[in-house]
Amino acid sequence: MTRRKKPASVLVTYPGRRWRRSRPKALRRIWRLPVLVFYLLLAFPLAVWTCRRKSEPDAVSYRAFAWWSRRALRIFGIHLRVDGIVPKLPVLVAANHISYLDILALATLVPGRFVAKREMRAWPFFGIMGEWLGTLFIDRGDARASQRTVRQAGKILAAGTSIIIFPEGTTSDGKWVGDFFAAPFEIAYGAVASTIPVALRYEDVLCPGQPDPLCPFIGEDSLFGHLWRLAAAAPLTLRVEFLPALAPELGRRKLAATAQTAIADALQRMEQGASVTYLHDPRRHSIRDAWAAWRQGHEG
Repeated sequence: MTRRKKPASVLVTYPGRRWRRSRPKALRRIWRLPVLVFYLLLAFPLAVWTCRRKSEPDAVSYRAFAWWSRRALRIFGIHLRVDGIVPKLPVLVAANHISYLDILALATLVPGRFVAKREMRAWPFFGIMGEWLGTLFIDRGDARASQRTVRQAGKILAAGTSIIIFPEGTTSDGKWVGDFFAAPFEIAYGAVASTIPVALRYEDVLCPGQPDPLCPFIGEDSLFGHLWRLAAAAPLTLRVEFLPALAPELGRRKLAATAQTAIADALQRMEQGASVTYLHDPRRHSIRDAWAAWRQGHEG
């Protein structure tokens, strides 16, 4: 059996200014952190107005969080590239987990409620905001409490609201997918709803297909330490691929295994299909190029 060769790279001019392709720079913190603090301060009155006074989040709550999430991602220079069909009907969304940024990215695309580990409830800002947005915090150390949370999520899904889970139960470095827990997939089985696997990968724009080393929130990372590191990062691409739906009749164990395999295969395709490497051309001049393009379009 012959081994499939990786496509050869093609060099093309990088589509942007020189500063956008540079390595992490501490100078970016000078404007990113103050702007982030501004949006964090803005988030509280926005959340009180759209979420806090309601027994459960509604469409207005999800739209407000999506708006805020898009701007938070933009502050850090994270650009979304979405492939596949974004679900419109209530579904169970199961994604691989790399960072808390995954939550912001999926919130901009799928209005729904997240299932997160109980420890996140103690996080500053994210904990109370998550509670106001109806996040279901699951205690993995208490089997009965976990079952109650799964049943509650199933009822919410059956009532018409999508549920978003990270079935690895932890984060990875983006190069691989950990084993999926089967228990959360009981949500889709009990609600008789489809499961949509979603593959997430953060990439340096200069290295398509290769995982970015700065975004993963793993190991002994602290929230503030990770934010400090991310504030200096160069612009990134977050690839979000929605994969074909899985039927609930598969059962929770088969759903977990099939979703894990589908996401792992998608990440491998992203890496193997990245045949473009950007090359900065120092002779390129954006104003001169724009003038030349305008003249070419108006000749004759």
